[in-house]
Amino acid sequence: MAARTTKSKGIVSWPQEERPRERLLSRGAQALTDAELVAILVRVGFKERVGRTGRQLLQRFGSLRAMVEAPVIALLDVKD
Repeated sequence: MAARTTKSKGIVSWPQEERPRERLLSRGAQALTDAELVAILVRVGFKERVGRTGRQLLQRFGSLRAMVEAPVIALLDVKD
């Protein structure tokens, strides 16, 4: 019998207390990494996982502050 592979259901399969949005609401922004905060902000409109997109944005801009201060056109250059 072939091994059965299960596809991840993403963040909905995580325990609720570990999900970034819920942690933001219950514990505040200081409980999250910059990448998790960015992921919350960009969770809509990206095809790939938002955590990965958040990390890519932070890597490209260097910090959350630099990302916020970047021109919108620079943000739009990030490919999903």
